Amino acid sequence: MNPLTGEYLSSNRRKVLFTLLFIAIAAVSFFVTLSFGVYKISLTDAIAVFFDHLAGNITDTTADRYVWDIRAPRALAALIIGAGLALAGVVMQNDFRNPLAEPFTMGISSGAFLGAVLSIAMGISILPLPGDLAVVGNSFVLSLVPTAIIVLISKFRKLTPTAMILTGVAIMYMFSAITQIILVSSPSETVASAYEWRVGSFNSITWSKLPIILGVSAPLMVVLFLFYKKLNVMYSGDRCTQTLGEDASKIRIVTLILVSFLTATLVSFTGTIGFIGLVGPHVARIFVGSNNKYLIPAAAAFGAAFIILADTVAKVTGVNGLPVGVITAMVGGPLFLYILARQKKSAWL
Repeated sequence: MNPLTGEYLSSNRRKVLFTLLFIAIAAVSFFVTLSFGVYKISLTDAIAVFFDHLAGNITDTTADRYVWDIRAPRALAALIIGAGLALAGVVMQNDFRNPLAEPFTMGISSGAFLGAVLSIAMGISILPLPGDLAVVGNSFVLSLVPTAIIVLISKFRKLTPTAMILTGVAIMYMFSAITQIILVSSPSETVASAYEWRVGSFNSITWSKLPIILGVSAPLMVVLFLFYKKLNVMYSGDRCTQTLGEDASKIRIVTLILVSFLTATLVSFTGTIGFIGLVGPHVARIFVGSNNKYLIPAAAAFGAAFIILADTVAKVTGVNGLPVGVITAMVGGPLFLYILARQKKSAWL
């Protein structure tokens, strides 16, 4: 075998092994987190309760309620949302050739938060949905507004990646200002509820919500992965992409719309969980490089493992636990600073 071919195959095997390693960590963490929470239960008992429920052999109704009805859907949601946010981060950094880009860069999080506050503080429901689903509906609709504005502007004027980011930032500040006006005049209980939503939490996840999250996010993640060849071409810049027969602006708009729908779906159920979409792609890039064929699944695997471990810590921190977004920020912030200090300037390209 040609030495170069052997080295290439060995490199690819290492990339696959990294992805499989974090998939395994995520799978193990799923079962570990079933034993953590207010209700005390050992790891072996929690796993037994989980599989007993699958087999239809429920003997301890209290343990079954906590493990199957509360912790299992929360853990599954963590896996899906961690993978989705990290994958979205890869696409955003690729589209804008910016290592600081993430799913919330375009103002999606501020739009979602405004939608949640309209429901929590004022009882306004944009879509005819009852109860908690009104918050979900508002968040989903308003989180898509920044992307819709950017796409609309691009129909009349070609926007550079920098112009798109700046447009998103401007919209973010406008939405944030409106949100703060509403919260200033709201009672403390409402502000507390809004704050919990803002930092991100899995407390409201139930089995009834999981099919919606998975049914929307899974196809979008698959479609975004299928763009990996076009995304690789965009590393060379818009002009070179054009010479290779691809329209960089069109790819950017299409993937931005897909990322916006994916992110809007995820955050509308859990709030804005930060740093997953920023740190996940950078960590994965260290191990698998920038080829999106390997980077996208590797980042998704890392994001799933990272967020479910963070949620496990969040459940046992403090008297009543903490929102998972607090833990991801506490760990993700220093980790990101370390990566920036260690990486070369062009390492992410």
